[in-house]
Amino acid sequence: MKKQIYLLAMAALIAIPFSSCKKSDPPVVTTTTVSSATETSATAGGNVTSEGTASVTARGVCWGIAVNPTVADSKTTDGTGAGVFASAITGLNPGTLYHVRAYAINTEGTSYGADVTFSTASLLKTIGVVYSDGVEKYQFIYDGTTRRITKIDDYWNEELDKTITYDYSVSGKLTITKGSSPTVYDINANGMVTKEDWGGGEWAAYEYDADGYLVKVIEHWGSADHLKMQAVITNGNIMKHTTFDDDGVTAKKIKEFTYTTGDNVNNIHQASMVDSNTLPCGNIFGKPSKKLVDYLEYWDPRTTDAKKRTAITYEFDTKNRPSKITRTGVDFVEVYTYSYYE
Repeated sequence: MKKQIYLLAMAALIAIPFSSCKKSDPPVVTTTTVSSATETSATAGGNVTSEGTASVTARGVCWGIAVNPTVADSKTTDGTGAGVFASAITGLNPGTLYHVRAYAINTEGTSYGADVTFSTASLLKTIGVVYSDGVEKYQFIYDGTTRRITKIDDYWNEELDKTITYDYSVSGKLTITKGSSPTVYDINANGMVTKEDWGGGEWAAYEYDADGYLVKVIEHWGSADHLKMQAVITNGNIMKHTTFDDDGVTAKKIKEFTYTTGDNVNNIHQASMVDSNTLPCGNIFGKPSKKLVDYLEYWDPRTTDAKKRTAITYEFDTKNRPSKITRTGVDFVEVYTYSYYE
């Protein structure tokens, strides 16, 4: 009798399907850092490091304004299987903080990477500069389609002092008129200035690298070219400027820039080779650095004088945009204020 009971128990165990012990795993995915954020788009992505116990049939990123977005929110679909993938996020609103997560789906479920935040850019509305005797403010007006600057109203102590207009009506040309004084520039297909004609066979030429950063300024006068300025670009940041004497060979001033970890999402020009509060805006003289400047050092290599340093501090608004930038040098303090279009 005992033997019969034992055999029946063994038969019952054998009858249990092996599938009930099968391990079921969803995929494993990580979220990559968001880059190239503009007013309405950004580049994100992820890495499916394990497909789990079934093939990944869909992967991509999902995003929204709330923490931990899911595939029920806006999302991309970027292939299948394991490995690294890139995602183009479009249709965003300017000046907005977003959350994004990578996702991967197999028959066992949907997995998500970590929640990563990023902010889209805002068009610059005003720059204010505080001087000892007053405040100058520049207000920028843009074309609604091209997003190019069309006009800058220049105020002194809140009263309109002059208007600067930008005219792109002639193909390959940009005319900037301050008051009644127009300057005509040649521009390339990306809208960047390539030549400023001074008349009488003299001009300044501007050269850019493949990524759109201004790397060289050459002046032509006395029937010869003279190297005026040269820049070193590393990982999307302008690291060094060298200004040359009239011979185009002897360096007379060197600037070196050290950057924060903060992204320069709103395209603030802090290391431009064009010495102006307005001309670099709109990227007509090349792209700004990807990061915000922490400090810069400068010196005259023709002398043994010590390097001088300008430290930079920031205040940010509720959307993490620089609202006040203070530059403190050896013998000066410069305060800039910024506002943005919503």
